[in-house]
Amino acid sequence: MARRFALIAALSLLGANAVFDTAWAQAESVSERPDAAAVVIYRDRPVDTVALIERSRNGGGGLDREGLALIVETRTVDLPAGEGVIRFRGLATGVVPQSAVLEGLPAEVVERNVDFDLLSPASLIEKSVGETVRVVRTDPVTGRQVEKAAVIRAGAQGTVLEIDGRFEALDCSGLTERVVFDRVPEGLGDQPVLSVRTRAPTAGRYVVTLAYLATGLQWSADYVARLNPDGRTLDLTGWVTLANFGGTGFPDAPVQVVAGTLRKDAGTVPVDPVVRYPQPGCWPQGTTTAGSGEGGFGNAYMAATFKEDRVEYGAPPVAVEEIVVTGSRVTRRVATQGELGDYKIYTLPEPTTVAARQTKQVRFLETEGVAYERVYRAGLPSDDDERRPAEIVLKLRNERGAGLGVPLPGGSVAVMQPDGSGGVLLAGQDRFEDKGIGLPVRLNFGESPDVGVTTRIVNRTKSLTNGVKTTRFDLETVVSNDRAEPVTVELVADDAGARGFRILNQSVRSRIDDTGQPVWTVSVPPGRETVLRMSWRTTD
Repeated sequence: MARRFALIAALSLLGANAVFDTAWAQAESVSERPDAAAVVIYRDRPVDTVALIERSRNGGGGLDREGLALIVETRTVDLPAGEGVIRFRGLATGVVPQSAVLEGLPAEVVERNVDFDLLSPASLIEKSVGETVRVVRTDPVTGRQVEKAAVIRAGAQGTVLEIDGRFEALDCSGLTERVVFDRVPEGLGDQPVLSVRTRAPTAGRYVVTLAYLATGLQWSADYVARLNPDGRTLDLTGWVTLANFGGTGFPDAPVQVVAGTLRKDAGTVPVDPVVRYPQPGCWPQGTTTAGSGEGGFGNAYMAATFKEDRVEYGAPPVAVEEIVVTGSRVTRRVATQGELGDYKIYTLPEPTTVAARQTKQVRFLETEGVAYERVYRAGLPSDDDERRPAEIVLKLRNERGAGLGVPLPGGSVAVMQPDGSGGVLLAGQDRFEDKGIGLPVRLNFGESPDVGVTTRIVNRTKSLTNGVKTTRFDLETVVSNDRAEPVTVELVADDAGARGFRILNQSVRSRIDDTGQPVWTVSVPPGRETVLRMSWRTTD
């Protein structure tokens, strides 16, 4: 019997050693951070810069999982011979693991994994079971502090410490307690880690390229249109706003932004961190070394604090990092535009730092002498209506002959006009969608109190023909201009999109404009009125 137990023990020992030898044979190499990185930011729709920044200031819930960017990193790695593991740290916090591509490594990649075990009080305790830490206790009455070495024996369902050979639960002594860790356990952090298991004939140092998709980065476009005193041209400046809502920054990175409606896979989502929460662990009868302790975890705020080369766990709370928004840094060089298939790609003129939880602006368009036409536009109701003020519209042609002729990413526009004394005033704001070359651009930026439209229903007739109900409207419209210069006014029927809409009679011939609707256009002299008459019908 004794020989049998000895044999089993020997086999167990041999097996343990064999496992140990195998684990030891898998050498590990760590790439802490990229040598350089380039960032390409996409968007699937125009982004409202003001709403984006406002949302970030109000907590920004979910912004780290929105947006999409391609991160291309250059790294120097040490490749182990034989079976080995290379760990890539410093990835973007929103990395989409299945999108990672590694090039330049002369070895067989056996498998890859992404670990994101989030550093928290609970994970810090759980990963430190068996480790020696220091417990600092403070008497709330005298303020006297006592520090003792302790071994963490349990942490999953409540922290159990071994102090001077005796066991007790954390925070059950009745004193304020703080646990100090001299190091962070392997595998914990605030960023994901990509692990690649390799098989190579020889060891060596290589420069590799790691590319992957990541969420948390967005971009938007904004414009300033400055009207010139000639009343016919404007100067247009475009700004691109870069927003990084992730926890990883990219210093001095070449940056490109892509305009166009990008289709994304629903599975393009970042890796979720493993989060552990502390469990109440104070024994009902107190500790094994003291009397009836009260409170336990319920009376202490658990937090992890980095202090130089150690981590403290216990009371006081850690302040939440605020999102820093800076928009004052600009560049005077204009971004260059290129083609990316059916999309337009803009390359910023020089590398820039896309810091974590920060926004910045860079100029990408500057053009002068863009021709525009100022018109006034109003709708015609199919019921009696009081005088309507006409909307002010600036019409631009995105053509080279008109001073533009470049793809315009959709965004907001602030229209500034001279105030007559050498300064400028804000005349209004509007937004537009992506505009390709040759497409019209309309900017509606307010209503004019000096140009009005009054519509009167002269007659309304209903009829029934072959089971179809129709309604005919006969209207008289008066367009008034109280300005000191002539104006051009566009009129469109409110019923233009109604079923069976058809114009029957008109005193001024209509035309189909770039909105796809029939429009009556009239020129009204200063201080005068113009009368139009038209009839249309709709079906019920």
